[in-house]
Amino acid sequence: MRKTRWFGFLNSIAGQLLILLILAMALFMTGIYISVRAARNIPIAPPVMLFTERQIGIAEAIAQLPAQDVPSYMERLGALHPNVSYEHLAATAPEIRDLTWVTRNQALNDPAFNGVFSGGREGPNEADGKGGPPPFLSNPQTVSMPIARKLERLGDNMLHVTVFSRMPDKSAISASIDTRLEEPPNHMLENIVVFTIVCMSLLLLWAIIFLIRPLRRLAHATNNIAKENAKPLKADIAGPTELRVAAMALNKMQDRIHHLIDDRTRMLAAVGHDLRTPVTRLRLRADTVEPEELRLAFLRDLNMMDGLLKRLMTYFSKGQIEEEPVRLELSSLVDSLVCEWSDAGEAVEMTEYTNLTISARPNDLMRMVDNLIDNAVKYAGGCSVSVTREEDHACLRVIDHGPGIPQEEKLALQEPFARGDKARTMNDTSGFGLGLAIARKAAEMHGATLDLADTDGGGLTVEVRFALV
Repeated sequence: MRKTRWFGFLNSIAGQLLILLILAMALFMTGIYISVRAARNIPIAPPVMLFTERQIGIAEAIAQLPAQDVPSYMERLGALHPNVSYEHLAATAPEIRDLTWVTRNQALNDPAFNGVFSGGREGPNEADGKGGPPPFLSNPQTVSMPIARKLERLGDNMLHVTVFSRMPDKSAISASIDTRLEEPPNHMLENIVVFTIVCMSLLLLWAIIFLIRPLRRLAHATNNIAKENAKPLKADIAGPTELRVAAMALNKMQDRIHHLIDDRTRMLAAVGHDLRTPVTRLRLRADTVEPEELRLAFLRDLNMMDGLLKRLMTYFSKGQIEEEPVRLELSSLVDSLVCEWSDAGEAVEMTEYTNLTISARPNDLMRMVDNLIDNAVKYAGGCSVSVTREEDHACLRVIDHGPGIPQEEKLALQEPFARGDKARTMNDTSGFGLGLAIARKAAEMHGATLDLADTDGGGLTVEVRFALV
């Protein structure tokens, strides 16, 4: 039980963020430790000590040569090492009169030179924990040749080094060089920065793959719910425990929503379809009703019911029949509908006509324009229709001079079953409140925008903007 509880916590977002933090700190401290250890273990060759040991070896070789060969050997040394000045000094030369002579091992184990001038570390050698020169300078050979050394500073970071080696005949060999005092290379900060960047990049990649990507997929699936007529997009069951639980709940919710929508659509479409049969029978029987005024009243009510059912079926059939969009001439389609309404005796006219081509579904577009004109005729007694071009859009306007719609109700009346008549009185101009809802739905399916504005002088202007092909 306890193991299950701990596993659940580590698999949650909080647990994984805790793991991420611990890993980041561990990797950061590891980087610091590795860099510090690497900096401590860098073998730094003190320039003064190296030069001293090299010149001692050369002096030992010269001491073993015959006296007549020393000058030629010194010339060859000067040619091989042009930056080093060699000189053979006599036993009475003033340059060596006041020097302090020491043995080889004492010269190579001088803490003053090792700490002050070499640029290396002070104190005992860290390799063996004892005093003495670094391991790469140690030489077990014991030489009795006296050694002297003179150091002179030449500015802040330059040093003039002269090493004297006394020969068996009391003469001396001097070797001089100007060397630069440089701090040992220390890239600890750079190593820490690079190591930290690499580790953080790997941790960020892990966070993107296991935390952020499931969140994005969940957000994408959630946004898909709001799309009109969209098929359910199942969210991936992945990531931490909270995300998996949320994804499973979202999938169940999508299934319930789509089942409810399908059931509602089928029910209302079936009711609307079945009610048209008795309406047709009533219309036939109304023809035998006497007197004439009563018959006309019956037919008027039946026509209103038939119109309401037709609009209801139109609204709930949207998205059920997939119609491929085609290129069509918008002005011709609108003009044909305006002519039909005008021929029926309604005050509908085409005021502006511009040939514009758009991509649309003909039947849906005709239903949208027909609903807009029908609303204008019902509530304003007529309208004027125009099709114009505005930049890269085709602009369809249906303009009437009726009572209009208050500004605070314009958005609400575009929703289905919303009516301006709060009492919902049934008369010749009343309906289910689907006219603008059908028009807006058709506009959204075509990627167009539908806006309601006030007409100059009173009334309502419906503007639909389509993208041109």
